[in-house]
Amino acid sequence: MLCIGLLATAYVSLHVKHSLEADAAEQFSLISDKVAVKVRDRLDAYALILRGAAGLFAANDTVDRKAWRAYVETLRALRTVPGVQGIGFSKVIAPEQLTHHVTAVRAEGFPDYTVRPPGARDLYTSIIYLEPFRDRNLRAFGFDMFSEPLRRAAMERARDSADISLSAKVELVQETGKNVQAGTLMYFPVYRNGAAVQTQEQRRASLIGWTYSPYRMNDLMTDVLTEWNSDHGSSVTLHIYDGQQPIESALLFDNKEDGHAEQAASVHHQRRVIDFYGRTWLLVLDPTNGLNYIAAWFTLAGGLVLSGLLFWLMLSVINTRVTAKRIAVRLTQESQQYADQLKVIFSLSPNGMVTFDDRHRVQYVNPAFTQLTGLTPDALLGLEDSEFSNLLASICLPRARLPALSTMEGTGPVVRHVIELANAAQWVLEVALRESRAPGVSHILFLRDITHETEVDRMKSEFLSTAAHELRTPMASIYGFAEVLMTQDLDEVTSKELLGIIFKQSELMANILNELLDLARIEARRGKDFVLETHSLRALVQEVIDAFLPPPGRTPPALLLPDRPLSIIGDAAKVRQAVLNVLSNAYKYSPAGGAVQVELLEPSADASATPQVGIRVTDHGVGMTPGQLSRVFERFYRADTSGKIPGTGLGMSIVHEIIALHGGRVDLSSQPAVGTTVTLWLPSTNPSAP
Repeated sequence: MLCIGLLATAYVSLHVKHSLEADAAEQFSLISDKVAVKVRDRLDAYALILRGAAGLFAANDTVDRKAWRAYVETLRALRTVPGVQGIGFSKVIAPEQLTHHVTAVRAEGFPDYTVRPPGARDLYTSIIYLEPFRDRNLRAFGFDMFSEPLRRAAMERARDSADISLSAKVELVQETGKNVQAGTLMYFPVYRNGAAVQTQEQRRASLIGWTYSPYRMNDLMTDVLTEWNSDHGSSVTLHIYDGQQPIESALLFDNKEDGHAEQAASVHHQRRVIDFYGRTWLLVLDPTNGLNYIAAWFTLAGGLVLSGLLFWLMLSVINTRVTAKRIAVRLTQESQQYADQLKVIFSLSPNGMVTFDDRHRVQYVNPAFTQLTGLTPDALLGLEDSEFSNLLASICLPRARLPALSTMEGTGPVVRHVIELANAAQWVLEVALRESRAPGVSHILFLRDITHETEVDRMKSEFLSTAAHELRTPMASIYGFAEVLMTQDLDEVTSKELLGIIFKQSELMANILNELLDLARIEARRGKDFVLETHSLRALVQEVIDAFLPPPGRTPPALLLPDRPLSIIGDAAKVRQAVLNVLSNAYKYSPAGGAVQVELLEPSADASATPQVGIRVTDHGVGMTPGQLSRVFERFYRADTSGKIPGTGLGMSIVHEIIALHGGRVDLSSQPAVGTTVTLWLPSTNPSAP
């Protein structure tokens, strides 16, 4: 009996251990996928910036240093897309034009300018624009990247393909010898306006330079892991190699503090390969946090205790009948308590469980299974496994029905199936069948409710689809009108009109990207970067009103103040951002005019333990219906469907996130053709009114 108990304990403990490891491996695999997607998204964002920079040349006959600086500062990429070292332009210079080029640049106010390295070559290039033009980037001014083989290979690939190209691992000229990081560069070709670029020969003949960005890999990739490092500590060890093999010389990035790229692979070791514009990156990921085996240890300890009790019982029976009776009574009581505990545990378990006896008939059904499926034990007990699977399949939707249990049996890994119930809620359940070695139990069927997880995945997919659609609309306009400007000879009035449309669409796309990144940062950090201080509410709101520029012909908003000064506890910059968004909406959605009023509200007498003061913004504009009002905080939702009122549909989502993270709330009231009132409630140090 002791041997059987010890073997059973070992089996169950190992089973719990393997389950913990399997769940941890699945979770880390998901994290690895997210890291890989985020790295690719980061590179795609940089590629989009370089394409936009090339569009500046396509939209102008010449681009001087002042125009380049204005473009980069307007783009705000260095603040909104972390990790980029700069945005620059490298010009192609024929050997016979070299002397004239150097003289022209020196005349711009750079007397020491020269093309580096010196020496005779068939073709020269020079970095003439690079913003921000300061600090490390000054070291790159005048550098001929085409003279270095690794950079040249990427530049030629971009030139011949007319597409983005990423270089191999290099050491940037911006490095100063201290804290040297691995580097890489991204290129996009710029061709002469109006030139034909259909063939490779035409592209080479029409090339005037490349827009490019240099990246220091540690600066580029550290922000990728911010979400996991901020929530769980340094939970992911990430190595990035240039190529498909983890070679030390090809190491691009390593977030380990000891600086060693290679280590013994962990149990949950993951690899991901990213192909991106001519280069392949290998991502090697390992978890840094150890797995918690406390559940397995508890199982082992409980099994050992139970085995010891059974062993002691057998010895007592052999010794004397009296002792056996006394012990039997006591063990009966303990066993009853243990059975009651198990019954309570099974009853309270959120996962459904069904056991089958050695004849493959339903033996036990726990309450959670009944709650999930609506099938009672009376209807299930005694059914054969085929009858059981048919009954359960009959209450599922046709697109996700339970297969026959015989097809789920086997000695390999546990096969999991997803079913959808045909009830009003359409619950989504994960079904797994495990074989049992316990006497009288052949199989155990597990059901887990994954409706919420499925809904989260659906919402994520819908959000990505909506974001892609919103970005595709201005991009289509930019692409179409830019193509018209490049392929047709238009008069000056028409050209300026098309350029104005391109500029407005570029500004709209930049606003969408900026607001998406701002919203993502707010959600990822969950207020951890907020600087909560006490501020005068009047001074804070007055700053917003003073800085706000009403549309032409409109009067500034009126500010109504209470009798006593009010103060709030919050992050001043974030509160100003929220108030400015609401104030901008008040003017945008009252295009016919009408006064806009801002009122500061004192805490009411029935305020909660933490008093809250209000900022109420009232307009007399188009207003909203109850249906529109219920969706105002949805991302990309806009009550105006005419397209006449500009906007991204993200402003009120940002307002809602900021106020919620401050512990406040947003109240809305609106009537069509009457106007809208938005009230922001924030924690305050002011006591409630008597």
